[in-house]
Amino acid sequence: MFANNIPVEDFANRIAYCQQEAAARGLSGLMVWSRGGGAFDRYADVDYLANYYQQRCYLPDNPPFWSGRSHCVLLIPPTSAPVLLVSSPEYQEHLITVKDVRFSPDLPRLCFETLKELGMADGNIGLIGGDVLPYSLSTRLNEYLPELTLTPMDFLLSTIRSVKTEREQESIREAARIGSKAMDILMRNVSADKTESEVIAPAIEYIISQGAVLYFVVTNSGSKAYFAHSSDFPGYDHVNKLENGDLFKVDLIIAYEGYLSDFGRTTVVGGEATAIQRDMLNLVTAACEHVIKQIEPGRLVKNLCQSGDQFLLDHGVGFSSVQTDPNVTYAAYPPHWGHGLGMTWEQPYFTSEEEVIIQAGMCIAIEKALYRQDVGTVFFEQNLLVTETGIELLTTTGKIWI
Repeated sequence: MFANNIPVEDFANRIAYCQQEAAARGLSGLMVWSRGGGAFDRYADVDYLANYYQQRCYLPDNPPFWSGRSHCVLLIPPTSAPVLLVSSPEYQEHLITVKDVRFSPDLPRLCFETLKELGMADGNIGLIGGDVLPYSLSTRLNEYLPELTLTPMDFLLSTIRSVKTEREQESIREAARIGSKAMDILMRNVSADKTESEVIAPAIEYIISQGAVLYFVVTNSGSKAYFAHSSDFPGYDHVNKLENGDLFKVDLIIAYEGYLSDFGRTTVVGGEATAIQRDMLNLVTAACEHVIKQIEPGRLVKNLCQSGDQFLLDHGVGFSSVQTDPNVTYAAYPPHWGHGLGMTWEQPYFTSEEEVIIQAGMCIAIEKALYRQDVGTVFFEQNLLVTETGIELLTTTGKIWI
């Protein structure tokens, strides 16, 4: 959520766009659901359209006391002003760009009543954010409105969200600045006899001090490291001590004003890399930079990915899902080269099948990981903003930490 310099006209334009697209498809309006309260993965749609983040934490429905806790819904009629429905009365009214904000502890009933008032209670309306509309709430809405048809329309926002406005770019740059400084702190703190938790803790403290939030962080260390993280939860180990010679990699994702910085680095504990470790670190960095150098408006995403794959093949990297030959360095899972960045992971997705064309204003994360049995995994990721002539590199911390 923007806390200052709020571009109200941008939000108005987004609403107008949604209304125009809904009308062109014969829809009676749009219903946009989001979830917050510490669940940073699905706050984006309503925040993007109304500058509102639902702070109240998730609780299972407990009628008649509450229903829909941590959720919010934005109703966009065909021609009139939108209405924001919230499940907590605690919100900062001056930040929200929608004038009509309504609260009820019973969110499904409020949604039903407001849809009737807006003339959207029957016919066909577009649904955005259906993946966070819980079964319990959906069932109640269906009971209230049996004649209503919902048509998934998530692609409307995914399309326009891929190109960032100037105000969005400000937040992304600041997220990358905070993330880069945090990564400096983190990597300089890597040493033997510390746990992964102890290594990342000072960086997290810095992130919070800058007004950002930790979206998540995953680490991995040691020669046996194959998986993305050392622990399924919370994603980093707080028991085992690092040892000199271990590979240590980290993927750090933070959000500032709702916008992400997501990048990673790898080092060797103690700083002394073996020849194989050094080769792997140099190769994964060079491979990502090979792709980054080709990014400019008009390029087809799948062609960039195919070029990256060929670069690795030319350097002897294996692409088999069976990665047990100790003499082969493999491209680690997942088999992609990155993704768009914004309020979450967004288009374009850098796969060899993606037909999206690069545009100025896109924010992109380019990443790759390489694995070798009995050596471990190395990882490298950069964030960048596409300009009219090429790219602006956003993640400025050191590339190879050995």
